[in-house]
Amino acid sequence: MSLSEASHTDAVNAMDKWLTISKQKNSLNVSAKHFVDDLRQGQNIQEWTNVNIEQILPYRSETPRLLMVVRAGAMFLPILLTWLALSQVIGPFALYLQNQQASANFLWFWETNPGKSFASIWALGHVALTDAAILAFLTVLAMRITWWETSRAERSEAAYSEMLSALEFYLVSAR
Repeated sequence: MSLSEASHTDAVNAMDKWLTISKQKNSLNVSAKHFVDDLRQGQNIQEWTNVNIEQILPYRSETPRLLMVVRAGAMFLPILLTWLALSQVIGPFALYLQNQQASANFLWFWETNPGKSFASIWALGHVALTDAAILAFLTVLAMRITWWETSRAERSEAAYSEMLSALEFYLVSAR
């Protein structure tokens, strides 16, 4: 295999790897599609030797959109749950103050639920544990998103750099 054939193979492989990693295989614009097709087939290379590769095949990085949406939506769940629990406990507490003990402590009432005044699911301990579980999930999710983004960015940057180098070497040698 000659140097030109080897550099062509390297360029095509690096480009295909980049297109796969960046998930652009099916979303190329017309000129990029012509460039990719010509490069794969080894045609019209002289026409492409002076082109700016970074304009034809720009750097694109994928983001974990679904995970970010879940994180954004779940961020307020502990607050929502706590306020919902408060709304369920405040009414029974007011009745307890009127009928039982005018000096009762709200937190004590919320945790002990004397006389089963409200559903046990709204007890302070249960709400606090659920809030803690949601916050733990959000912490792990945030760490996972950060890990995913950084590892994905490292792979993308390496593949893009490799593609640019291989294409430039091939196109310069074709001049």
